Amino acid sequence: MVRTYYFNKAIDNALPGREIVNPPQEQTFNAHNNVFNVKRFFRDVLEHSLEDEETEVYISSIMCVEDPHPNYQEDNCAYWHDRLEQAFFGQCFIQNGELRSLAIAQDIVAHEFGHGLTSWTAKLVYRDESGALDESFADIFAILVANYNILNIGMWNWEIGRGFGQNGQAIRDLSSPPRYGHPEHMNNYQYLVHDRGGVHFNCGIHNKAAYNLLTSQDNEDNYLFDPESAAVLFYKALTQLGETSSFSDSRRAIQEVGKTLFRNNPNMDEKLQAIATAFDEVGIFLE
Repeated sequence: MVRTYYFNKAIDNALPGREIVNPPQEQTFNAHNNVFNVKRFFRDVLEHSLEDEETEVYISSIMCVEDPHPNYQEDNCAYWHDRLEQAFFGQCFIQNGELRSLAIAQDIVAHEFGHGLTSWTAKLVYRDESGALDESFADIFAILVANYNILNIGMWNWEIGRGFGQNGQAIRDLSSPPRYGHPEHMNNYQYLVHDRGGVHFNCGIHNKAAYNLLTSQDNEDNYLFDPESAAVLFYKALTQLGETSSFSDSRRAIQEVGKTLFRNNPNMDEKLQAIATAFDEVGIFLE
């Protein structure tokens, strides 16, 4: 079940806010549909479900100009609320001056519910390296959900939040983290005094490893991983991690899951080598 609510700081005292009445308007409909797509991906592709499937609910609250009691104030943020087990999506003025809800972006919605997926599985501590790993897995699932129906990985969009970043740009780019000021190698890892130790900064390193893995090719320039098997690989690895897991722990989990997942695949060795190479190239080694 998917439930979408309006939340207006001026009149709503607590999340989730007010239920949206039918018929929903365009931005509201898009937001609700994006959450449904995430739920379907988690269920059908990852085969993930909460402990009580009958009461499983994906909840999101949105600030939106279409709210009958609108709050036109810009609130350019989106986040996952662990205790309430729900997502929140603000709104902001995009480059053309139009006020848009962040929830209309499929990748942003998938990113926030990716944090939810992490909280339901590995429960990574959201600071320092484990927090950066949490951010990275949210980014990875954002890319997988947004591009899943594009079978040719070479045609994928690797940016997250396109149009919602500074000057109408994206927020992050898995193919080239430095484009938006994030590192792509452990040589540039930084322990920052803000941002919970740099969770939104250092995630670029693990993101680049994921990009390297997803775009790995064989000797005939065919992609080694299809979208479904790649998604399952990352998800199964996530379920093997713990609260303080590191980038190195993630590499180990992905390699171990790969041995099982691809055991009947004729090019298993090639895939396992591609996984190792993807992490080697960003300086993430087994400890």
